[in-house]
Amino acid sequence: MSDHHEHDHSHDHSHSHEHAHRGAHDHGAGLFHSHGMNRKSKMAWAIGITALILILEAVGGIVSGSLALLSDAGHMLTDLAALLISLTAMIMAEKPASATHTYGFARLEVLAALGNAMTFFLMVMGVAWEAFQRFAHPSLPDWKTMGLIAVIGFLANALSAWFLHGGDEDDINIQGAWIHVMGDLGSSLGVLIGVVVIAQTGWSWVDPVLSLAIALLIASGAFKLFRKALRILLESAPKGLTSQTIVSTLKNQISDILEVHHVHLWEVGAGGVHLTAHLVVNDQVLSQAQQIVEKATRVLKTDCGIYHATLQIEAPTRVLMHGSEVE
Repeated sequence: MSDHHEHDHSHDHSHSHEHAHRGAHDHGAGLFHSHGMNRKSKMAWAIGITALILILEAVGGIVSGSLALLSDAGHMLTDLAALLISLTAMIMAEKPASATHTYGFARLEVLAALGNAMTFFLMVMGVAWEAFQRFAHPSLPDWKTMGLIAVIGFLANALSAWFLHGGDEDDINIQGAWIHVMGDLGSSLGVLIGVVVIAQTGWSWVDPVLSLAIALLIASGAFKLFRKALRILLESAPKGLTSQTIVSTLKNQISDILEVHHVHLWEVGAGGVHLTAHLVVNDQVLSQAQQIVEKATRVLKTDCGIYHATLQIEAPTRVLMHGSEVE
C-alpha cells in the first residue's frame, strides 16, 4: 500500500489562526467582548496612555526635581518602544501565508516578545543602578508635586492594565504588554508609598528600597516571558502537551491505529500548534485509510487543540518485490 499524506492546509491554517486568537479573547470574554475590543485596540490604548504618562512624568520630574519621576519616565520610554514593537508584530502576524512565507508571519510576535524580555532585563539593571545612586546621594524632592504626578500615573497605568487584562494568558504579545504595564503600575505605587513615607519621616532611602523591590518583580516576569518565547523559537513541544500524550490519545480514541511514530510537535507562533506524525494501520483500501486520517484530525482538534496536522498512513510492513520485508 502506498503512503498517504493528509495536509488539508486550507482548513488547518485558518483554524489555527482562529484558535490562536480565540484563546487570547476567551479569558476576557465577560469584560472585553462587551466593549467589542480586539487585541490591537487594547494595545493601542496602552500605547496612548503610556505616551501620556511618559510626558507627564518627564515634565513633573524636571519641575519637582524628583529623580524618581525622571527615572520612571525613562522606564516608560523603554516600555513605549516595546509596546510599539509588539503592535507592529501583531499587524505583521495577521498577513496571510504566501509562497515564500508558508507559515505566514506569526513568528514575528514571538521575536517581538523575546525583544521585550530583553528590554525588561535592561530596564531592571537601570532601575537597580539608579537605586544605588540614590543610596549614595540621597536627596529630598518636592514631594507634593511628586505625589500629584504619581497619583495621575498610577490611575493611568491602572486603566492600561484594565484594557489589557484577560488577554495576557494565551497571547504572548499581550502578555508582554501586560507585564510592562504592571511594572509601571508597581513603579507608580512605589513612588506613591515613598511620597507618603518621605512626607511623614523625611527618610529619603525609602524610595531606592522600593525601586529595588519593583525591579525584582519585573525581573521575575521578564524571565517567564523570555523562557516562553525561547521555547517557541527552539520549536519545543507546547507546555502541557507531549508526543506521548499525542500517541496515547490517538491510540485510545481510534482502534484502527496500531502505532504512532515519528511524532514532531512544535509552535510556529503563540498558540499555533503544529504536528506531523506517521500512523500505522492494517493494510486496507485508500478510502478507508482516508477516513482514519479524518477521524484522527478531528480527535487532535477536540482533545489536543491542534489545528495544523500532517498525518502519514503506513501499513505494518512494506513487502518488496523479492518477498523480503522491512519495518
